[in-house]
Amino acid sequence: MPTPEELVSRLWEQLVAMIPGIIAAIIWIILGVIVGVIVGNIVAKVLRRYVERPLSLTPFGKTLTAMGLEFSELIGGLTKAFIISISLVAAISYIPLGGEAGELIYGVVSYLPYLIGGIAVITLGLVLAISLARYIGSLLSTGFGERYRSLVSLIENLLLVGLVAIVLTVAFTLLKLPSTLIYPLLVGVTAIAIGVIIVIEVFKTITEAHPDFGKLAPFLQFLVVFVFIFVGLSAIFSEYTAVGDVLRMLSIGITVAFAVVLIPVAFYLVKKVLIEAERKPSKE
Repeated sequence: MPTPEELVSRLWEQLVAMIPGIIAAIIWIILGVIVGVIVGNIVAKVLRRYVERPLSLTPFGKTLTAMGLEFSELIGGLTKAFIISISLVAAISYIPLGGEAGELIYGVVSYLPYLIGGIAVITLGLVLAISLARYIGSLLSTGFGERYRSLVSLIENLLLVGLVAIVLTVAFTLLKLPSTLIYPLLVGVTAIAIGVIIVIEVFKTITEAHPDFGKLAPFLQFLVVFVFIFVGLSAIFSEYTAVGDVLRMLSIGITVAFAVVLIPVAFYLVKKVLIEAERKPSKE
């Protein structure tokens, strides 16, 4: 059994042995902060001088401005954060931390560059996705004209959802998030978003072209959106077989029930629309 004097002596020896590593870590952190600030500011100044002005005339630059972001400051800040995170990884390797606490600290610090990279991919990727979707939408609007405005809006929104899904997939891969949890969620949310967008735009187009069906559209729109929501939920819980089976059976049952209820309503509204359509020429 070691005496108190021996314990104090061992603790002192351990602290003395850690001093060179602590000093090296402090030097690395100071150098990382200095280099990060200098390089980040240089990158921001170069981008502000040579890139930001012509970029502001593009859809990407206009989207950044609308979101209250400056491209040069954004890239400069991400560069600064990435360099500092790399210096932290290098610094922590000089400090011999043992036990579970040491492993946790090593893991958190080592994950910082991936976190910064994921944030950068999500930030820039979403801005690029919005800009590209709006740009293509503006081109299609010029080509198709006002008559097909709903169709253009549908294409633009579908393209935006697809691009956002790609950006998030790349970011989640970079962040090393478990695919068994992320990808089903991404697929399910994408399916729901696409379904809702299609339903809204398609029914808007139909009611604009045929106003007489405006009374029937809300019922059918609710039913189709409801089906897409259950399809998305089934995809989200696809890893859980029991939950997925229950959701699929529930969606089928509810869809059939709504269809049975809506059939007489649909017949009534269609009949009413046809009668009104027959009366219009006689009035004229």
